[in-house]
Amino acid sequence: MGEQYMGKTKGRGAVILSAWILAIGFLVNLVWENAQAFLYVGYGGFMEHFWICFVASVIDALVILLVYLVLALLYKDIYWPTHNTIVRYAVVALIGGALAVGFELWALAVGEWNYTGLMPVLPGLEVGLSPLIQLMVLPVLTYHLSLRMTRKKA
Repeated sequence: MGEQYMGKTKGRGAVILSAWILAIGFLVNLVWENAQAFLYVGYGGFMEHFWICFVASVIDALVILLVYLVLALLYKDIYWPTHNTIVRYAVVALIGGALAVGFELWALAVGEWNYTGLMPVLPGLEVGLSPLIQLMVLPVLTYHLSLRMTRKKA
């Protein structure tokens, strides 16, 4: 029968998978947010900015889950990354990149944050490459790891 996913019903499996997506999405973003924090104006060290990065990571994880669930509705399959993985992950990267550009343009326009001279930026848009790459790569990583965590041998 191959691989199965936790839960005897598709609904239970979807809840478990969603919980893994939130947990892993939060953890990988917490690491990323703290690693890139020095690229933003006002960074005063890890301890001073941990909670800012913590809140940002919660939001990032929720965005990652929302993208996953919207695509699950469109594909009519909660386990959609297991099919046509490269194409579907490319779609995720494009959606993540578009969201990142939108978030960054908004945040910069309203003065929510600014970059230091160390932040590499996307020419023309002047959007930071680190947050752009973050929302292009971490959702794909999160989905991959979450599916691996919910698999079990049949």
